Amino acid sequence: QLAALRADPGRLIPTAVEELMRYDTPLQLFERWVLDDIEIDGTTIPRGSELALLFGSANHDPAVFDRPGTLDIARRDNPHISFSAGIHYCIGAPLARIELAASLAALLRRAPKLRLAAEPRRKPNFVIRGFEELLVEV
Repeated sequence: QLAALRADPGRLIPTAVEELMRYDTPLQLFERWVLDDIEIDGTTIPRGSELALLFGSANHDPAVFDRPGTLDIARRDNPHISFSAGIHYCIGAPLARIELAASLAALLRRAPKLRLAAEPRRKPNFVIRGFEELLVEV
């Protein structure tokens, strides 16, 4: 995927940003409170209940995504919910996309031989994902 991105960044950076957000969603879980009784798939959820929404799981739903476990930076049909949805949609999503695309383009341009120097180590957190350490060689 990295070789493909390096070969055609102008075309692939926009879809790569979306796919990276889908594939490894930074915010895995978000909580919401039910405002009115609602039925979901035959189960009644009463008003006042707290729900944990699993963005990472939703972004790997095989009913929504073809080959959800595969990173495909050219993926076109990508309705991920990494920035949430509806009235809770992240107001900063457009800016985040611009920043991610610009950063990725600059990184590819300035460090064309960038590669991992060691296996990345994740922070031990299941809500907000991230790396504790990401060693690279340029």
